[in-house]
Amino acid sequence: MIRKIELTNFRNHEFISLDFDNRKSYIYGNNGVGKTAILEAIYFASTTKSMRTSNEKDLIKKDENFAKIKIIFENNKRNEVIISKTGKRLSANGVEKRRISDYIGSFNVVMFTSEDILLIKGTPMDKRNFIDLEWMLLDKEYLSLLNKYRKILKQRNALLKNIKIGDDYTFLNILGKQLLEVGTKIIEKRTEVIELLNEELKKLPNKFDIGEIEIVYKPDQTVKGLKNWFETKQDRDIIYESTNAGPHKDDFIINIGGKDSKIYASQGEQRLIVIAVKIALLQLITKVSKQKPILLLDDILSELDERNQKLFLNNLPKDNQIIMTSVKEIKSNDKIQTIKIEGEMQLG
Repeated sequence: MIRKIELTNFRNHEFISLDFDNRKSYIYGNNGVGKTAILEAIYFASTTKSMRTSNEKDLIKKDENFAKIKIIFENNKRNEVIISKTGKRLSANGVEKRRISDYIGSFNVVMFTSEDILLIKGTPMDKRNFIDLEWMLLDKEYLSLLNKYRKILKQRNALLKNIKIGDDYTFLNILGKQLLEVGTKIIEKRTEVIELLNEELKKLPNKFDIGEIEIVYKPDQTVKGLKNWFETKQDRDIIYESTNAGPHKDDFIINIGGKDSKIYASQGEQRLIVIAVKIALLQLITKVSKQKPILLLDDILSELDERNQKLFLNNLPKDNQIIMTSVKEIKSNDKIQTIKIEGEMQLG
């Protein structure tokens, strides 16, 4: 559990220090006061990535040279991240980690933002990115497979731009076989993780009164179809100068009561569906990592009516630390610590 976070020159915060004295904390305040930045900092300190930008320099407060994230846990262990314009430095419990792979896993988080509605409404790439990012943090083999696949795909696409129909296909066939081998394993891994998530979704009681939720994997090709593509469809790829089949084109949909939630669920229901998927992911990560991830929920009450707000707040996971943000104020109670952020921070 995080006991304290300190941010220096991070986003719009020159310096802010927050103490968490409850497993459930609710941060609220007007738009623009930096609520999301607090969750972004925690997410970055866990994954070394931002959910809002691919350029780390964006995290540094304007006209400053560095940003610093310091997190202290209940066992007095601490993580520290320093972001400069030349890179980042990572340390876990006072030990600097020079390789990201050695740092990741020091603590796990699951995050919900308004952008996660793309799990339902977004492109196939948006959906693949969700599965890939979450699972590669836990499964180093999956991370290795993704990196290998992308490297071979890049080589094959480059070759397709420089080859004509009727040329010698020897090297093209070799790359096709390599993509098939790695792609088959990626399809198997994605099938496995979606099956595991569906198992966790079935275990969730229907807390939000929105019907049974199921993730349906839509691979671009079966393994047999992918093999056939690389053996017989080279001409088509040459014409388009690109590899037009494989896991890089996979998709999935989220059903509610057997129907596509993109079409049949309301905006508020879609938000609850994504939250349910995140909670299922939280439980799956707990099983795999033997750790209890921290759940980060940004702008959580927006687009939920009063009934669903109460349903949501009363049915949060009990054993995980949860840090939420919203513009809406809620009544303070023993179960949820409230923190108001404005010009000056006030604790409730």
